[in-house]
Amino acid sequence: MKRAILSLLLAVVATGSLWAWGGQGHSTVAYIAEKHLTPRAKANIESYLNGRSIVYYAAWMDFNRTDPPMDVTRDWHVDYWTDEMRTDANGNPAPPCSVSQIKRIVSEMGDFRTLSDSLVTINIKYLTHLVGDMHCPVHIDFPTSRPMKVKEGKTTIKVHKMWDGRVLDSKHNGLSPMQMAVELDRYSATEIAAFQAGTPDDWHNECLEYSKRAIDMIPANKQVDYETYFNKVIDIAENRITLAGYRLAAILNSIFDK
Repeated sequence: MKRAILSLLLAVVATGSLWAWGGQGHSTVAYIAEKHLTPRAKANIESYLNGRSIVYYAAWMDFNRTDPPMDVTRDWHVDYWTDEMRTDANGNPAPPCSVSQIKRIVSEMGDFRTLSDSLVTINIKYLTHLVGDMHCPVHIDFPTSRPMKVKEGKTTIKVHKMWDGRVLDSKHNGLSPMQMAVELDRYSATEIAAFQAGTPDDWHNECLEYSKRAIDMIPANKQVDYETYFNKVIDIAENRITLAGYRLAAILNSIFDK
């Protein structure tokens, strides 16, 4: 099983530039969360994952979001900025996607033993990924008037692509997700409890503020490089990943520690 997990992580990290946080970030979130699961919650979760760790499925949604029936989840990864509320196909307000899905799943899993094994299994995979997505700055969808493209040298890239692995890779090149988790997970029990307090809506509002900060830190000329913008935002990236791990653990414990 360890070989299977390692093989998947290597494949995810190799393609890390494709999605938010990349495989490195998502796997780090899952490693931190796993460390803070109660023994009962961990055992219950792994019983639905055929003995595998949640780390194995950290980026699962990204690899399975385009083909039916998973294509319905394509828009679940992003939250919309409330100052520019979008509408659905029927003209109704479209709520923030990842946070609304997290809330729906938590409610649905209130008594997980009454649900089918397949539904519990897929909901674990969803939660493992979506809590990480909610905490990624570029998964707040800002108005198109904001500077969503930057220059890296002579190349123009989207802000989303810049965050998809580049920020972490530039500052933590060579660190595995497990090593990153060890480095980031250094808060006291009291501090962790404070981070875990609140609701997904509270966390979304907090994430919105961090997202604004990350966008506002882009230079006026939109020129970014490893020694300026990346140095400024790496603390944000590390904070978001660490808190996502703690909060994922809190959600999973609330469901499975019984």
